[in-house]
Amino acid sequence: MKMSYLAHEVELSKRHEEILGLRNTLLQQMENKLESQTNEKKLQAVEFESANERNASLLKDLEVAEKKLRAEVCTHLHPTVLTLETKYWASVEEHLPKWEQFLLGQTKSPVEVTNPRDKKSQKKDPQDKVTIKSSNLPPSASTCKTPPQFPPTQNQKRTKVHKKRIT
Repeated sequence: MKMSYLAHEVELSKRHEEILGLRNTLLQQMENKLESQTNEKKLQAVEFESANERNASLLKDLEVAEKKLRAEVCTHLHPTVLTLETKYWASVEEHLPKWEQFLLGQTKSPVEVTNPRDKKSQKKDPQDKVTIKSSNLPPSASTCKTPPQFPPTQNQKRTKVHKKRIT
């Protein structure tokens, strides 16, 4: 019996040594994993900082390019174009509240196109609306089928006369 206890004790001792060896191996692997994760986080932080610096630099470059383009555009525009642009934006700001209400579906359209031949459309609407009478528009603009026709130039007239002589 003593022998069996001694053999059992030796076997348990070997098993204990194996477990301790496995424990040390796992602890070492965990330490290595933690160290690699820490290094990876540091690397990501460095990459993050460099990306932020690069993005800030690109943003500054874009702002400089935008300022240059705006300066070039403003210097090359004719004064009448600048005046028209200013008047356009003033008009937009003036009429924006009416259009906002229309686009939100709260009121009718602020622009009404009327035909002078249509008696129903000649009634005045009590709301403040801009009315465009089709009689004030060129004939082709009121039908919207073709662009307006302009009178022929002298050169075009000569060409027609020349073609008639040939035929």
